[in-house]
Amino acid sequence: MPLDPATRYLIVNADDLGMHASFDGAIFDAHERGILTSASLAATGTSFAAACERARRTWTLGLGVHLVLHDERPVSDPARVRTLVGPDGRFPGLHAQLRRLLLGRLDKDEIAREWNAQIQKVRDEGLQPDHIDGHCHLHAMPSIGPLAHHLARQHGIRCARASEATRLAEFRGTPPGRWPVSLFITAASRATWALSRQAMARPARFVGMVKSGDLDLPWLLAALERLEPGKVSELLCHPSLGEEPGEPWGDHGPARRRREYEALVDPRAKAALSAARVELATYARLAGA
Repeated sequence: MPLDPATRYLIVNADDLGMHASFDGAIFDAHERGILTSASLAATGTSFAAACERARRTWTLGLGVHLVLHDERPVSDPARVRTLVGPDGRFPGLHAQLRRLLLGRLDKDEIAREWNAQIQKVRDEGLQPDHIDGHCHLHAMPSIGPLAHHLARQHGIRCARASEATRLAEFRGTPPGRWPVSLFITAASRATWALSRQAMARPARFVGMVKSGDLDLPWLLAALERLEPGKVSELLCHPSLGEEPGEPWGDHGPARRRREYEALVDPRAKAALSAARVELATYARLAGA
């Protein structure tokens, strides 16, 4: 179905489904009571099985695969992905793994094996993902991003996130310390899409990367007003009930994630959608546009 040039289309996607019950509870509730339309499911997460069981009963929630390469235990046998894991059989932390990736120390065949296993694990639960993205946007790195696109197409997945902050408005009201990282990810993503040989669909605009883990209602309402008519945008969020461990107000901490959840279920967010003529969507709508 073609897009209406006067309508603003918005995918509201939550990352980290299946990583913790606190995340999962907020995601499903924000879908049922708020404006959340989609979630990215991590096959490596501790609450993966429970999240899948509920996802099978929540057919209106769009689902993607959240490809993971750090801070978790792989789906594959660690012996088969030796360059991806540490002595404990787990992926190293984000900064250590990113450093290894940039230095070419991660075997791409092992990344393909592991990411293929993660996608297959989601499909084995009777779920058909409609997109892929990456934990902390590692899928945007040009050395492995085209590989992620290739694996997605092999599994019949036609869409992928483009982790790009492309408007100056994206940086308004955000900590300046986030700007260099966001610009780096944006440049990496652009390179990935230039190198990819797959016919993948993507949202026209990605909203919230610079504000990741720190979304609040005033920022959300302003972001909705800036959406472009006739295009599909994606809004990134990380909602939680705030029950997981961690420094409450640290980076992506429980209190900050709880505030995101509260913004997504606030009636004023729904009212703003109507006022701005925004139609909520999932990646399935994008694939069919």
